[in-house]
Amino acid sequence: MTVQVKGTSNGGTTDAQGRYKLSGVQPKDSLIFSFVGFQETTIGVNGLAEVNVKLRPDVSALNQVVVVGYGTQKKINLTGSVDVVPKDVLENRTPNNVADLLKGTSPNLNITMNMRGGEPGAVSSWNIRGMGSISGNASPLILVDGVEMDVTDIDPESVESISVLKDASASAIYGSRAPFGVILITTKKGSKGGVQIQYSNNLSWASPIKVPSYIDSYTWATAFNEANANAGLTPVYSDEQMGRIKGYLDGTFPYEYDPENPIDNIWAGRRNGNANNDWPQILIKNHSFSQKHNINVSGGNDKTQYYIGGSFIDQDGMYAYGYDYYKRYNFLTNLSSQVTSWLKFNSSVKYANGKTDFPLGETTVGREHQFREMIMFAPMMPFHNINGTIQSPLVRQMQGTGRDKTQKNDFLITAGAELEPVKGWKTNISYNYNYIGNRYATNPKPIWVELGTGEFGNVGKPETGYTSTFSESTYQLANIVSSYEFTLQNRHYFKLLLGYEQEEDYYSGLSATGTDLITEDIPSVSTALGDKTVDDQITHWATQGIFGRLNYNYKEKYLLEMSARYNGSSRFAKESRWGFFPSASVGYNLSSEEFWNSIQPYVNTFKLRASYGSLGNQNVSNYLYLPTIPVQNELNWIIDGERPAYASVPALISDDLTWETITTFNLGVDASFLDNRLMLTFDWYNRKTTDMLGPSLTLPYPLGAATPKSNNAEMKTIGFEILLSWEDRISNNLSYNLKLGVGDNKSTILKYQNDKGLVDTWYAGKPVGEIWGFATDGLIQQKGESMPDQSKYYKDWGPGDMKYKDLDGNGIINDGNRTLDNHGDLIVIGNDAPRYNLSFTAGLKWKNIDFNMFWQGVGKRNYYPDINSTVFWGMTSGWASSGLYKGAPSLDYWRPADEKNILGPNTDAYFARPYFTAEMNKNRQVQSRYVLNAAYLRLKNLQVGYTIPAKLLDRFFIDHIRVYFSGENLLLLSKLPKTLDPETAFASDPKYGGYLTSGVIYPISRTLSFGINLTF
Repeated sequence: MTVQVKGTSNGGTTDAQGRYKLSGVQPKDSLIFSFVGFQETTIGVNGLAEVNVKLRPDVSALNQVVVVGYGTQKKINLTGSVDVVPKDVLENRTPNNVADLLKGTSPNLNITMNMRGGEPGAVSSWNIRGMGSISGNASPLILVDGVEMDVTDIDPESVESISVLKDASASAIYGSRAPFGVILITTKKGSKGGVQIQYSNNLSWASPIKVPSYIDSYTWATAFNEANANAGLTPVYSDEQMGRIKGYLDGTFPYEYDPENPIDNIWAGRRNGNANNDWPQILIKNHSFSQKHNINVSGGNDKTQYYIGGSFIDQDGMYAYGYDYYKRYNFLTNLSSQVTSWLKFNSSVKYANGKTDFPLGETTVGREHQFREMIMFAPMMPFHNINGTIQSPLVRQMQGTGRDKTQKNDFLITAGAELEPVKGWKTNISYNYNYIGNRYATNPKPIWVELGTGEFGNVGKPETGYTSTFSESTYQLANIVSSYEFTLQNRHYFKLLLGYEQEEDYYSGLSATGTDLITEDIPSVSTALGDKTVDDQITHWATQGIFGRLNYNYKEKYLLEMSARYNGSSRFAKESRWGFFPSASVGYNLSSEEFWNSIQPYVNTFKLRASYGSLGNQNVSNYLYLPTIPVQNELNWIIDGERPAYASVPALISDDLTWETITTFNLGVDASFLDNRLMLTFDWYNRKTTDMLGPSLTLPYPLGAATPKSNNAEMKTIGFEILLSWEDRISNNLSYNLKLGVGDNKSTILKYQNDKGLVDTWYAGKPVGEIWGFATDGLIQQKGESMPDQSKYYKDWGPGDMKYKDLDGNGIINDGNRTLDNHGDLIVIGNDAPRYNLSFTAGLKWKNIDFNMFWQGVGKRNYYPDINSTVFWGMTSGWASSGLYKGAPSLDYWRPADEKNILGPNTDAYFARPYFTAEMNKNRQVQSRYVLNAAYLRLKNLQVGYTIPAKLLDRFFIDHIRVYFSGENLLLLSKLPKTLDPETAFASDPKYGGYLTSGVIYPISRTLSFGINLTF
């Protein structure tokens, strides 16, 4: 709430509890209290030391002023689909990335982690309203104070407001850069009043979630031996070794390996050892510490307002025998100055410096491979040699590896002016320059591991080396936007906006590598004696656009908005470079009609909305329309004693590549009930993407070239969003609020060049996310029992093997040609597209205590685990790529009724009998039995705070102190096996962009934090 002494610039804002403090107030002064959505109130001081007020809701302004494209509007007059995310969802929480904090806050705003999982500094993928394209980038345009920049470099504490523009009407003004919505982030600005200094921090302790834990080594070995026996192979672990394993567990054998036959290479411990080490739990810490600090100074007078802020983030990683971290420094200034009555200048400087430091991966793989070794290296692998030195290659790799370092500098400067020579006619001119400099450096080196024989093996890189990569990206944006608004006869409101914008992005990078360093202590290319290579990269793109928008309303009852943009992009050939993209929307405030008066006390506001528009998508790869000649440094063959450089034939290209076009029809309802305590927003939309890039007609095989892309595919997405909120004050000391959000979407391919009708790629009518497989018919229990012919997948079948249903009735199980016309016994067994994204928030305030919680989830989704995922299947087709864990279903495999080992019989099993050969695949055909329910609900945040009474702070010159405790990811409700997390399972699966297989990923964390907010 804003409090100002009437007729002066003396004023300020209240804290979260509504408390305020003003100096220099005279007994005869009056105070003006104002807050968006409530009626402004003026009260005389009358010599009182304390003035309290309770504002009344202002129906006409109840829906707050929100940021939209190139301006603001009252939400009650909006005709497009725009959602406003409260800034408090970003404040006083542990995550340092805006994306992590926004996840689940707006229906159909989908934010997902990438293959890096919960790694410090990991980034996320953004999407609005589901899949938008099968070929182009369907991410929303993210603007910070009107300029595109990397949202990972924004300090969440500096954000003032967030608007999510979802339909074509709302985002059409941005043209080809925003076919799939816009995220408008506005940073904090200064305000009239005295100087205000704020400091906040967050100190957190994180513990990893869903880190697998090995079963004991004897059970592990028993199951592995059984899998080999099923395949007719000799045991993985001999009887002698089984005795050692059992002896180590019961304390009768004191060594982790046989001293008479010591481990003689770095990988042999997992096969020949007899230890019982739970490597995932050993190599990942139980806790890590992180911290965030933010300080800002703001203030101003009638002429000039300023905001200056800075922050520091230090996130520690989870490696137990090494270290990894992410650090970031942020600096922000926003300045606005009214030079004359008709001219205002504004400027902004944003700077972020981020650093990451991780251990390099072993041998020839990247750091992400470390998690594969953690979960598959077997508990038998020794930790120590008998002499006390470390034998574990995983521990040594963490301790002695080279480093994988990045450093990023993101600098954005904005200078602008606003001219208003005539009241209502405003022209804004701005120039924005964004420089991003990146440095990437690695120093691979050998890592020596002492073996049981006293010799040494290398788990690191084959030789020392150093790679240094520098890159820079310069982005320039210039625009001029002029708008004129006026009202005729106090009933006809018009606002006309016209603008021009151009942007250019230029990227260049240089990389150099040297091997065989003189010393590991000073890694550099110049200290390398071996081979040296140098490479570079240059890309660029540019756009131009002119745009306009007309807003009209009659008494804020009948609403109209029309906008259009004529856009050109360098990513297409000159003859198809430009596109025209219009949109229109209408609204009807029924509650402004006289006939509504009878139900006004119950249904306070009611508005209908409709919009239609089309946008082009220029978010495709650069230079698709140009034939490029691949050039390589060395040929694969030796000619005249050397491997010369060479060039290969350019790929075929289409000569008419152009925009994808996204057309959206949107219907919406906004309403409030019961004195505006209950609020409802509902949207339904139908989005169609045409001219998507797909394959051209199939070309003759002898041509020897890949089929070029053409604009010949189509897709539609239909969905809805609903937001329900309730806010009420029971007394002066007690208030509460509730909010429920549900979003859903379903995408279907309408057109795609698939001559053969293959089911494994796109085809007309295919719902996005469908899973094809066999229908499971249970496990074979008796030799010779009746079953279809399954010999296509293996010649021999017996008790414990899987049966599949013969759906086409021909007595043979097969997949036909895997086409729509002939798919044999295959059917659609599930769909892995997320449905019904859910969010629920609740808050309570009682006197000086506040409580808030936030839940997020997905209501419906199938998941079929990757065939190599040990955290689900346990045993795969080879012992070296298998693993067994507590809480996993993997030991629930078929064993005969007369089984005598410690696992015992299990004829009513979940899994078929395992084989450590390719025979395993016959039982692991994609099938209905293993389609998992990946729906979940997660308690993302819970926070309890206490505000110290103002009267206790006066003597310390402090206006406000709030202390709080907060938790992230505290509870998960899911039907997946205990070893699978519904978010990391998808992020780690290669079908969805993961590295290797489900579960091979940096774990996410549960955090507990403490913080304080100070205002002076």
